[in-house]
Amino acid sequence: MRLKYIILLVFLTSCNLPSDTKKSGVSKNSQSIEESKKNGVFQFRLKVNKPIVSIANNLKDTIQEIWVENMWMYSDVGNILKDSTEQMLVSLEISSRKYNAEILLRRKIDYLGWNGVFFGTYRNQPDTIYVTSMATGIEKILDTILVSK
Repeated sequence: MRLKYIILLVFLTSCNLPSDTKKSGVSKNSQSIEESKKNGVFQFRLKVNKPIVSIANNLKDTIQEIWVENMWMYSDVGNILKDSTEQMLVSLEISSRKYNAEILLRRKIDYLGWNGVFFGTYRNQPDTIYVTSMATGIEKILDTILVSK
């Protein structure tokens, strides 16, 4: 179990690239709906069953924005290349500001990555996101978010 946790941490921290880099060939994500629209990749907003979620003992966080956009990257000359694959992005008021390896967002079979916002492939269906803590090395579900169009 501990090995799985270490591999997960390596994956998630490798997603923590500076958001302002224009390196070509690297998949990117917008940091807000406004930026997504500016980049020409915004698809639509998503709805959640509640905007405030538990993130730790007696600590709450607010879902600021949740949306779907096309995956994208910069070309060699700095233009945005849009992919047909869609990604879901979740911006939390506190947890999106700085990576915290103890607070993770998980769906049924995968964890969302982090790069200033939480992100994962959009599945075009109602989804459940679990706010989890790995503070003790064992996953503990702190809250549940129901997501829909």
